[in-house]
Amino acid sequence: MIGVFDSGSGGLTILAALRQQLPEQDFLYLGDHANAPYGHRSNKQIVEFTQSGVNTLMEAGCSLVILACNTAAAVALRHLQQNWLEKAFPGNRILGVLVPTVEALTGVPWSQEHPEAAPQQAKKIILFATRKTVESEAYTDEIRKRAPHLDIIGQACPGLVDAIEGGAGPAPLAGLISGYVEETDLTSTDAVVLGCTHFPLVKRYFEQALPKGTAIYSQPEIVAKSLAGYLARHPQYMTPSNRGSDYWTTGNPTEIAAVKALLPASFNNFRSV
Repeated sequence: MIGVFDSGSGGLTILAALRQQLPEQDFLYLGDHANAPYGHRSNKQIVEFTQSGVNTLMEAGCSLVILACNTAAAVALRHLQQNWLEKAFPGNRILGVLVPTVEALTGVPWSQEHPEAAPQQAKKIILFATRKTVESEAYTDEIRKRAPHLDIIGQACPGLVDAIEGGAGPAPLAGLISGYVEETDLTSTDAVVLGCTHFPLVKRYFEQALPKGTAIYSQPEIVAKSLAGYLARHPQYMTPSNRGSDYWTTGNPTEIAAVKALLPASFNNFRSV
């Protein structure tokens, strides 16, 4: 079984793409709705919550866990990989959404931190994300290592995850997103990145607010393709049985129904853990 962890419901966008890419693979999803959102949390809290969630999934039999949360991946992933995982679950692996996104933006494999390449034309990319993801500068640092010609500008979107999780209607969501776009200097922008896995749920409102034709990088398909490649190289983490997916939450399953309008009905069959 492969685990998928998120601070709430946003990781379901990743799970949907994973299920489409790997239809025979079993997945176990855990949303930490009791502590969501993570965007305003301290780094210490994010590490603690993420470790607890990964621990729950691995104790349930997941040998590989995907952090389908940009904030968790930016703040906690490296710490857990270097200081906790090998002692707690030797041989298991944790992957995040940041690495595949950086590879997609730069065209440079993660293993090649300092590529020797001919000078390339400068490009401007806007990163829409939670405040904590923007403040971590994880995307900025890793992209500039590999593609210094890319200028990454972070735009925090405070309150958007809360609005999505709370089941806000089209008008409030569109209004929030329009406000974030208006705050952003889009001059000579080549592309934008939806750097929160909740944001593909409201991608259409970003498309409406952004200049027509703006290229948008959305993570679900990027992460799914990357995981398929990883499993091809590491088949020991594949556990196909056609059983499907299970959905766990640290919160109240009835309250998650607030996002029902944005998710497939089958994704609302959560149980508490």
